[in-house]
Amino acid sequence: MDWKDIGAVVAKSAPILGAALGGPVGAIAGAAGTLVASFLGCEDSPQAVEQAIKQNPETLLKLKELEAQQQAQLIGWQKAQLDAELRNVQDARAREIALAKAGHGGAWVTGIVSLVVICGFFWMLREVVSAPQVSEPALLLLGSLGTAFGAVVNYYLGSSLGSFRKDEAQRPKL
Repeated sequence: MDWKDIGAVVAKSAPILGAALGGPVGAIAGAAGTLVASFLGCEDSPQAVEQAIKQNPETLLKLKELEAQQQAQLIGWQKAQLDAELRNVQDARAREIALAKAGHGGAWVTGIVSLVVICGFFWMLREVVSAPQVSEPALLLLGSLGTAFGAVVNYYLGSSLGSFRKDEAQRPKL
């Protein structure tokens, strides 16, 4: 059990608070967890917060109130998480450009790995679809390759969801 699991539960009634708890930046998830635990009057741990929510189903409604009270801070945390994700993508692309400009052979490595992932994904997909009986390891490999395929597409084409979130976070509030 970690803050990401709690975030999934909280997001049902308080989506911004749930996103902060389940986000990729550990410090922000921890700060959001501390805020929730303090509000609920329990120990600052995912297990204690989970127990407090299970003991009283109305707690989720109270967390909606907390979200409304702390909306500015939560949106700031969400923006920090989105900025961290954006920097990660920018750093990867900047590395690729720097290697290519320097004439370094390492620039080809990303392309080769991407090509292997894409070919492997479609080959495994064909094998699974055409097999009369599919084994569990084959499905696990297909799932792993599917995840890697998504990462490759996101790397080269960008994430429209990530761009949308960034744009929304930067849009001035009226």
